[in-house]
Amino acid sequence: MELEIKTWAERQWSGSELGDKRLTARAVEIGMRMGQNPDMGLPKQMGGRSNLVGAYRLLNNRKVTMEKIIRPHLEETRKEAGKRSEAGQVVLMIHDGSVLDFSAHAKTKGIGSVGSRQQQGMLLHSVLAVEAQSKEVLGLGHVEVIIRADGKSAHNGGRRSEGAEGAVWENGVKSIGLAPANARWVHVSDRESDVFEYMGLCLKYGCHFVVRGRWNRKLETKESECAKLIDRVRSLPSNPSAPSYWVEVDATSKSPKRRAQMVMSWCAVEVQPSLHVKGENCHPLKLNVVRVWEPNPPPGAEQVEWIVLTSLPVTNAEQAQQVIRYYECRWLIEDFHMCLKTGCRYEQSQLDQALDLQNLLGFAAPIAVRLLQLRQAARLTPDLPATTLIDPLMLRLLIAHFKLKEILTLNQFWLVVARLGGYVGQPLKNPPGWRTLWAGWQTLSTWVAGVRLLEP
Repeated sequence: MELEIKTWAERQWSGSELGDKRLTARAVEIGMRMGQNPDMGLPKQMGGRSNLVGAYRLLNNRKVTMEKIIRPHLEETRKEAGKRSEAGQVVLMIHDGSVLDFSAHAKTKGIGSVGSRQQQGMLLHSVLAVEAQSKEVLGLGHVEVIIRADGKSAHNGGRRSEGAEGAVWENGVKSIGLAPANARWVHVSDRESDVFEYMGLCLKYGCHFVVRGRWNRKLETKESECAKLIDRVRSLPSNPSAPSYWVEVDATSKSPKRRAQMVMSWCAVEVQPSLHVKGENCHPLKLNVVRVWEPNPPPGAEQVEWIVLTSLPVTNAEQAQQVIRYYECRWLIEDFHMCLKTGCRYEQSQLDQALDLQNLLGFAAPIAVRLLQLRQAARLTPDLPATTLIDPLMLRLLIAHFKLKEILTLNQFWLVVARLGGYVGQPLKNPPGWRTLWAGWQTLSTWVAGVRLLEP
């Protein structure tokens, strides 16, 4: 992760082809200023009238698009994913959708329904690239915005939404493109992505998939076997070679927070295409299914169960557990969307045109990734000396402020930064999140900027 904001901004936006070098230079300036204060509005972020007018002109320029603004970031992410593959690492391409709600801004033009008639906004589909072993966030591989033109949901009541909403999973695979030779890229997604064509497309592009099952699909079976997918996997007993384990279950309206003991089973299946599937996708898919469930839920509590479909090999307990670990990484993209909405306060923007909001997303999305990377950096290399990555002036200021006497590791550095942001928790039980880390980082960056103004 590049920590110096100016260098980072140049990497994100200096390659944007906006039709004019002055516009590209303006994009770098906007991204840098937004990145310095992501939770403020544009007037405060830009720091003056001339910069603010320049930002509005770029966002309102109809030759500028979100795709052009964010393209360098997407390309850099795919390039980094390729490098990790060459090093033998597994890269997860984690998909998820989110609602961008602008209902509070009644004057915004060009947005559509995102829920009830009172909810107006846009739909966002994101793909976050993550190194599987360390959970290091590499960046965004794909971003797509959808606006419902007719003010209604495009869901047809069947197996998937129609039009653009139903194609987001395939679009993400196509946009990211073919996996490099011998690479292991794994597309990870939730129940809404249990789409036959999507899984087939992953294989066509040389990728694997880990998809949470939703539909009781028809199987190619023998007479003694269950003919439907979910029926088949639920008929299997827990596998004795896979030890049980415990997971934390969040509280619901019906039950308090609790720990659930989980067991596991798996099997290979051949899934038949649905009746609506035509053309080159109309052939069976051979895949593996892993089921993880709670055999004895408490009275009145909903049973915890995951049924996960995958193209990865699953012949033993270790491989089955690996598939589930990949699926559990989905929470990272949920954190990304939270960074976008809370850390960058994207939904609070006062821009009054949907196209302007989309252009703004071209800046806010990479900044939200940076917030998430900041949190991950605090957890991935805790014992490395801070001097290997951190600006020496930052270290000197922290040591002076807190009257520290020792040379800090990265873990100690980030904990002290979190203290600047208001963190008072216990690191082993509740490590600092991106909010407190970012608040502390902003304070420290302000100190550094002030000192450097006085330097010769």
